Amino acid sequence: MTNLAALNLFFNLLGSALLLSLPWLLLGIIVSSTFLIWTDEQKWVANFPRNRLLSSLVGSALGFLLPLGAFGSVPLVRRLLLQGAPIPLAISFLVAAPTLNIFAIVRVLSSRQSQYGLIFLCISFSWLMAIVMGLVFSPYRLARQQAEEEGETALLNIPLLRSGALIMLQSSMETSPRQGGLVFANGVNPVADFSWRQKLHLFGRNIIEEFQEFGGVLVIGTAIACGIVFFLPQAWLLQWAGLGPVRQTVLMMGWSLILPLGNFSNPDLLAPLGEQLWRGSMVAFLLWGSLFNLQTIGLWLVTLRLRPLSYLVFLVGLSVFLFAMVTNYYLS
Repeated sequence: MTNLAALNLFFNLLGSALLLSLPWLLLGIIVSSTFLIWTDEQKWVANFPRNRLLSSLVGSALGFLLPLGAFGSVPLVRRLLLQGAPIPLAISFLVAAPTLNIFAIVRVLSSRQSQYGLIFLCISFSWLMAIVMGLVFSPYRLARQQAEEEGETALLNIPLLRSGALIMLQSSMETSPRQGGLVFANGVNPVADFSWRQKLHLFGRNIIEEFQEFGGVLVIGTAIACGIVFFLPQAWLLQWAGLGPVRQTVLMMGWSLILPLGNFSNPDLLAPLGEQLWRGSMVAFLLWGSLFNLQTIGLWLVTLRLRPLSYLVFLVGLSVFLFAMVTNYYLS
């Protein structure tokens, strides 16, 4: 293969991956901006349950009600957290959104290689894992309440989020220096008093700002992932088929971390290996690849603080691995 042909193949791979991911990100930003400009966010957030278990249940259900996938859920979660949504709800929504997504479920079930028992296992475990992760991270809500009691500012009392974005001042539409997610000074939302033209201007401006922030990170992550996929010898996959269940599961999780798949992975990707794969390794590939890859981790890095994000990646990865082992030895 000539250098020109190889370069053309790489850009085709990159373009197709971006076409599968950028529309979902843009959809999530539009939904987030709609909540910000055209609705009263504080009323929405006030209606969310404050009980930890109920918040986790509602958050996991939002993945199905708002089918934004792995990319579109990130801007909306940041928006909700900045307005005071319960942290268990936000975490369970983030974990559930890529799998408990009506479009992803339909796409996977319509695949020629779909194994309905396998898909049911993935969806059921993803729902349960989302609830558990929401409960595990519920102490962060208590940290926020303590910060509010101590009188800290709105940007500092959300221990889960990086400080960030555009701060709108109540007196004018001028902006202060960028510091992170879109939040209003002193928790006051002046948009309700704006005319529809001002609202439309702010709506478009917020979409552009957030798309520049998240889109650039997504493009870089996708380019890195496509570069690794392009240069990595894919013949290794055929060698993995003969490994034991533990090593095969770990390697399949590593492979799904690299592939720019985004939402619930397509079983057709596993078709060349046929029945040589352990069932648990297929479960791990589908679940881990839908939640964490180089694209989604980049988006999460600009949204969540490094420590809670590290905890989340470790706990979800361990949960997926243990569930894959149970599937290999008891459910195959």
